[in-house]
Amino acid sequence: TTGKKVNAMNSYLEALRQAVILFPVLAVLFTVPYIAFHYHKYGSVLSLRILIVYSFFLYLLCVYCLVILPLPSAEAAAELHGHQVQLVPFAFVGDMLRDAPFDWSRPATWLSLVNTWAFLTTLFNLFMTMPFGMYLRYYFRCGWRKTLLLSFLLSLFFELTQLTGLYFLYPGSYRVCDVDDLIVNTCGSMLGYLLAYFPMRFLP
Repeated sequence: TTGKKVNAMNSYLEALRQAVILFPVLAVLFTVPYIAFHYHKYGSVLSLRILIVYSFFLYLLCVYCLVILPLPSAEAAAELHGHQVQLVPFAFVGDMLRDAPFDWSRPATWLSLVNTWAFLTTLFNLFMTMPFGMYLRYYFRCGWRKTLLLSFLLSLFFELTQLTGLYFLYPGSYRVCDVDDLIVNTCGSMLGYLLAYFPMRFLP
């Protein structure tokens, strides 16, 4: 529904706002050891390198906030129990077909799939990790196998964070651990890895 989409968008924007607020504090804690390490290793500190690393750090912070926020209220947390997990691969396809007035024999209904909540959240999960694959290829010089492994581990970390109720801080999951998210997030990173080929041709 439209209301659900608006609420979700507001929660995404709030999560990004929190990440931007936290970033300067964490960046200060990160700056001194990073510059010391970089100077010791290379004998100099390149402003472009620092800018890229900081943007990567901010990106990870934003993604992490999107994964854990908004936190449940005290009342909602008190009602949590059990750890929710969805283990059926590509279940989002069935959700799309159920939510849309879709009919194979009527091509005019095919576009309705794009407007379903299942499609939009899947697309968001795909886009969310695309920058990760780009950073791994461009800055960290990772091959596709290493990128695939690190992308899978990052996605797994996100899903375990949700499965454990923020590392058992809550008595149950306030978000569902979904195997589809694991698949889509990993694919998003690999797509970013492929797309990084084009900017790498002119970036230093």
